Formats: sequence, structure tokens, C-alpha cells
Amino acid sequence: METMKRRMYASYVTTSALGLALIGLAACSSGDDTTGTPAPGGSAGLSGPIAFVNNTGDKTLSSVVVKGDSGNAVVNTIDAAEFENVALGDMQFSSGDWVFMNLGAANKVATIDPLTAATPLHEVNLPAGTRPVHIYRDTNNGEVIWTMNDGDNASGTTTPGDDLVNCAAQGGGSVTVMHNSHLGPGATPPTVLRTTCILADGHKVAAFSSGAGVPKRAFVSSTTAGEIAVIDDQEGSPTYLQMTHRIDLCNSAKETTPCNDESLTALTTPFTPNSSEPHGIRWSKLTKKVYSFQEGYGEIAEIDPDSLTVIQTFDLAGTPYAGFGISPDGRFLLLRGDTTPPTGTKLGVIDLGTAGTPRTDFTIPELDGTSTGAFKFSSDGKRFYILAGNAAASTKKDLLFAFDASTLTATPPALTLLSEIQLIPGGDSQGFNAAHGMDVLAQGAGEAKYIVVSNRAAQSVSIINAIDNVIKQTVQVGTSPGAVLVYQSGAADAGNQASN
Repeated sequence: METMKRRMYASYVTTSALGLALIGLAACSSGDDTTGTPAPGGSAGLSGPIAFVNNTGDKTLSSVVVKGDSGNAVVNTIDAAEFENVALGDMQFSSGDWVFMNLGAANKVATIDPLTAATPLHEVNLPAGTRPVHIYRDTNNGEVIWTMNDGDNASGTTTPGDDLVNCAAQGGGSVTVMHNSHLGPGATPPTVLRTTCILADGHKVAAFSSGAGVPKRAFVSSTTAGEIAVIDDQEGSPTYLQMTHRIDLCNSAKETTPCNDESLTALTTPFTPNSSEPHGIRWSKLTKKVYSFQEGYGEIAEIDPDSLTVIQTFDLAGTPYAGFGISPDGRFLLLRGDTTPPTGTKLGVIDLGTAGTPRTDFTIPELDGTSTGAFKFSSDGKRFYILAGNAAASTKKDLLFAFDASTLTATPPALTLLSEIQLIPGGDSQGFNAAHGMDVLAQGAGEAKYIVVSNRAAQSVSIINAIDNVIKQTVQVGTSPGAVLVYQSGAADAGNQASN
């Protein structure tokens, strides 16, 4: 069936593979919002931006072509049966122009070809580990995708956090690494390179060390275990994609009993878990260091990718901050949280580029009454967007705040509010079912062009012009839309993807 599907949609395109590549390259280099040039058979290979929308209610995936202030439309919706009728998870695209999407309950990763045919097409579901949750593009090779297998979470399980597909013998979760293959007639689908067991339970997030003079490594933290697995990311190395080290995040000053010394613990033996609860990890291209947020301790650890030691920590105890991100240039750690009891979203930054790494806590009265929501920087770092979280107790809901982030480099740093955008009502957020999801279309030198926001209760997405911050069009999609991924050919290589 899958082979026949590949043959069918390959036949839609009668231009050569080179012609398709040139179409995609032209769209990328010009920065225009364009659709594909029709092939002689009347169809077109898509090259313009597409917003992929996870319809959580019916487990389908809608593809919305993003043309500008008008003309935006659903070009197709991929049926739930293609995804084995399970809930759809995190999405990411590769530099080879494939889209990957986690299928947690199926222990698989779906692959989607967004470019070859007139509409995006599902290809194959690749085997992963137990319950893949987060997914990343490798910054050392954009054709490689990593998915985090968080492991067993069945009610009453005796193996919580274990990847029962690949790591049942040794226990713990894992990561599955895939390569995107290449698009075009006769091409093969993406493949799994390796699944690596890391002996650690809990929710997993990852960052990659990269750049001149820096060892190429993947850093994968696990909340329950309280540690970071270090995996060799140097292609051609004899230990490529193998776990070579582990970093114990235990801090005796934050524990009721002293931490164990794990320095001599073998790679085949699990560490003793601690209460650090790492959740959030970033790489700074400025400092060339890894930053891991320990929710259990309320601190951020700065880790050297060479020595694999914690150089310093930023203690956030007593502050409202419970999560963080990083600016695209790697200079600012963006802090986000709320007070207890809640009074509204609080934001701050740690300036990694200034001596003493000072912290600035912002006073933004417009955020009072909001609950914390998702945020993203435009890829040039000049715009910052944050959603109101729509918690039931919030007094301000259905809002997107647009900030000028270029003023972060002022003295003192500042986030300058540009617009408070009223959204279509999305209902109250319930657990992981957010009222709104969003992503940013960045083009040219990384400037924000449009923001695509999902509206769960209204079963729609809104297209917002990033110049005047006005909703230009709303498009109906599937049932209870959630996460949004904006894709365009060449965006990965150009660095034109919004980040947090």
C-alpha cells in the first residue's frame, strides 16, 4: 500500500527532480509567498508555506497553505487512519523537506512528504520506542531527526518510564534517531538510524552542541532520573549515536540527604534518582554552553560541552519563574512563570552576554490576569510572541501578545509591547489541550511575516499579519485544532524557523 502510494504521487509530477528542486529553491531565495508552478498534468508540487494543524478531536492533520492576507485555505486533511487512529503529537521538519510527527500511543513517528505532489502526503510510520513525545531537528545535520521516547505511563504499571519496545532488559527510556532520505520520484522514505537506550526514566527534552571547535553531542535530560544522557553526535565516529557519558544533576544543597557520587558508575548501571526534575534544555550559540532548567530545584545549570561539568547555576528560588527559553542569538535566557496564587504571567531574562550574567525582571501590566502560555521568537530575534494560557481561573483570555524583542539589547534590557491581539475564543485550556496553539512564518533574513494561531473551540486557525498585528483571515480546519507547525521548503537550512 505505501509503495503504491509513493508510485501514485510520484506520477503526479512530470517535471524532473531538478525542476522541483529549482522551484523550491526559487521560493526560498525570493522570500515570496508562492504556490507551486503547475506541472503539465495540471497538478503542482507545493513550494509555498504550509501550516500543519493537529486536529485533536478527530486525530487528523490539516494542511493550510499560507499565502498572505488572503487566499489562505485548507489544501487537504490527512485521515486519522493513516496515523493508526491515535492522538497526534509533536511535529518537526528536516532540511530535506520531510515532516515528522510523533504518534505516541502507536510507538511510531509518522513521515509526511509536503513537497513532491499537489498536496502533502503521508508516507510511512516509522518504529520508535514507547510513547514518543518531543521531537527535534539535529543542529549538526538538519537531515537527522531525534524523537524522545518517554516510556511506559500506563495506569498501575510496574515499569514507569521504560521503553518496553527497545529497552525492556535494562530499563529506562530512549531516543530514536531518523534520517530524512530525499524527495522526488523514485525516492525512498525516511529511515531509522538507531534507537539508543539511556537507562533513565521520565519526560525527555534535548539540545545539541554545535559550532566550530565544539564537540558534536546530544544532551538528553530525564525528569524522574534527574540526569542528562550525553550521546555522540559526530558522524563517522565509532561511537556515533551511542551514549558516552551521563551528567548527574543532583545538588546536595537542594536535597534532604547528600547526593551519591556517580562519577565511577558504569554506563550500564542506572544512577540513583534525585529530585532535580530537569525539564527544559537549551544550547547557546553565543556562550557555547548547555543550559538545563531543574524544576524541582528552581535553578538553571550551565554545562560545559567539553568537560561535561556544571560551571555555574542560576538560582531562581523565590522567583515566579517555572520555565525558560533562549533568544535565537543565544544571548538571553527568557524566563516565564506566575506567582502563587496566580496573578498573571511574569517574564524576565538572564543576559549571558554581559559580565555577571544579570537577571532583569520585567513589569508588564498588560499580562496581569493571564495564565502562562506558549511563546516563540521570530528567527531573527526581533519579535517575541506569547499566548495567554486560558486557564479556567484567568481573567484575561484569548490573547496573543506581540513584543519588540530587539530592545532586549538596551540598557537595561526591555521587552516592548507592540500589540495585544484579541483572538477568536478558544475555550478554556484543559491539561495539554490548549485553547490556542501558534507558530510563526519567518522569511528573508528571519523577520516575522505571519503568525498562525489555532482556535480550539472555533475549529479554525487565524492568519495574523506580523506587520500590523491584525487577523487577516480565519480558516476552518478540523475538530479541536491544537498544535501548529509552519513549514516552507528551505526554511531549515536558512534558519527560518521560530524558536523558543
